Amino acid sequence: MKHLFFMALSFLCLFSCSAGYKNLDVEQFASAVKEGACILDVRTPEEFAEGSIPGAVNVDWNGEDFLAKVDAIFDASEPLYLYCRSGRRSADASKALTKAGYKKVFNLLGGYNAWTEAGKNIDQDPQYAVNLLPAGADAPEIILKDIDGKEVKLSDFRGRQVVLVFWASWCPDCRAEVPELKAMYAEADPAKVQFVSVSFDREFEALTKFAAENELPGVQLFDPAGKKESKVGADYGVKWIPSLYLIDAEGNVQLGTVMVWKIAAVLNGEAIPSPRQSMARHLCDDPDHCSI
Repeated sequence: MKHLFFMALSFLCLFSCSAGYKNLDVEQFASAVKEGACILDVRTPEEFAEGSIPGAVNVDWNGEDFLAKVDAIFDASEPLYLYCRSGRRSADASKALTKAGYKKVFNLLGGYNAWTEAGKNIDQDPQYAVNLLPAGADAPEIILKDIDGKEVKLSDFRGRQVVLVFWASWCPDCRAEVPELKAMYAEADPAKVQFVSVSFDREFEALTKFAAENELPGVQLFDPAGKKESKVGADYGVKWIPSLYLIDAEGNVQLGTVMVWKIAAVLNGEAIPSPRQSMARHLCDDPDHCSI
């Protein structure tokens, strides 16, 4: 059985090479993403909005003028990395691009499905973070009470970076991110980074119970207005929870996102993958949220 598998794999590699492009596994593709390669998502805009590989630009393979749109963005002499949902569309797109003169084309075997199954980071900001405050904006003041009934101001933490989290214990995605937040908190220097969470729980007791049971780190604030009526949430453009901000020591927004891994990356001094402008002749008005 293994013999047949490796024969099939070898045939696939030979086929892709003869077609002028190369297939990559998830780890090989991830290395390219980390290095800031040009990543092309050839799925539909609807698929792209649900989640994408970080740094990808979206051009629908089945849309009109696919080659013309790709050519308007990328340099045909530079390496181009493609993926779709399972690998079939991106393989077809790779063949077409190679035939059109692209010299170095790489296709992700298994596509986005293989990427997510491997537990790699995805980006959902293009759909869920579009209303969040941009980098450089002043972080609006927050004045709320913590779980001990003490009034806390966001400006109390001026001089340190602040990881600001909007969440609620009734939110499944919020609960799922708790281990990541706790890991990030454990690695941060408390003299330089303060963690502040704003809960939209419907009942104060729900917050205190969840915070105690899960040993939530940092300052826990309660917004009695709830998510829909919250002035704080409106000031920060929160339409989806969890939403997170990284605020610098001067009180300016460094990053707004719905992805915990992005906050962790910035705190660790790592770059967040974004569309490679150095290789592009044209990008959309907002390259970090680019879908064509």
